[in-house]
Amino acid sequence: MQQLEVALIGAGLIARIHLDAWVDAGASVRIYSTDDRAADLAREFGVKAVGSLDEALDGADAVDICAPTGSHHAIAMAAIAAGVDVVCEKPLASSTAEAEEIVDAAEQAGVRLYPAHDIRFVSAYARLHDLVAAGGVGAGAVARFTVAAYHPRPWTGHASAQSGGILTDQMMHGVDIAYWIFGDVVRVHAQYQGEIAAPAPQGAVAVGTVVLTHASGALSQIVSRWTATPQPPVRVTYHVSGTGGTVQYDSEWPQEIQGYGAKAGNFAHFGETPFSSEIREFAQAFMGGPEPRLGPRDALAAVRITQAAAESAWTGRAVELPVKGAA
Repeated sequence: MQQLEVALIGAGLIARIHLDAWVDAGASVRIYSTDDRAADLAREFGVKAVGSLDEALDGADAVDICAPTGSHHAIAMAAIAAGVDVVCEKPLASSTAEAEEIVDAAEQAGVRLYPAHDIRFVSAYARLHDLVAAGGVGAGAVARFTVAAYHPRPWTGHASAQSGGILTDQMMHGVDIAYWIFGDVVRVHAQYQGEIAAPAPQGAVAVGTVVLTHASGALSQIVSRWTATPQPPVRVTYHVSGTGGTVQYDSEWPQEIQGYGAKAGNFAHFGETPFSSEIREFAQAFMGGPEPRLGPRDALAAVRITQAAAESAWTGRAVELPVKGAA
């Protein structure tokens, strides 16, 4: 079987995680980054660093965009023009208009486009999706999803408070899950507090909350927090109720395997990481296997909902999102 050739764009933390997963999936990877970190990362993993985006795309089967969000549109459009399939770390783009342009261009060119929304690949969320789809929680579903994570360094760049901050970044995890499980969103009402603009000082905190009304009648609340301390580094939860019962999950609950002692600590997860599952599913699709569990329209929906959340929080008013084809 021919080896998959992947161009990885970026050399930061998420690029390192993706690179590890691509190597495990058996892909041949070349790295390009606009900073000076690509060579060191390539050397560490025994892959090749290249000097330009054109060189990275030349001969690649797929590009994996792990660069800052503001660069996603230009990189994706260049890849699509070159006929290279695309994986893009969330969010797909900085605005709904840019996301729409990427999705439309990919569809017109026949280029596959897969957004990297890793929470879909956490087994507890995949099982929740299947349970709800099978009618396991009944009707009248009300759900709460939370995401909390630590920013280990000052937030950089030049994002304004009006851009949404946490609402268009970290909250996308919960928004994507809510959309995946309960379908189209027709109304968005959000608010935020704390340091959300960039640059922001080290140790800054922020909280964002959004309530989503789904076309199905379900209601979802998503709460996201940037915490000031690194413990826990990431925590995700859900609580979903309907006429058929309640199901809940918390990543902080004790795991089946525990270690004791200063060096052992507790295992963060058991089995394959969601990033490995995600990249493996993408790799199999690129090599002619089944389509993965999410595609370009999922990426577009997540951007559209989080952009509406930013507008709602800034204006103090709910935002209506008409569903195409609805009466």
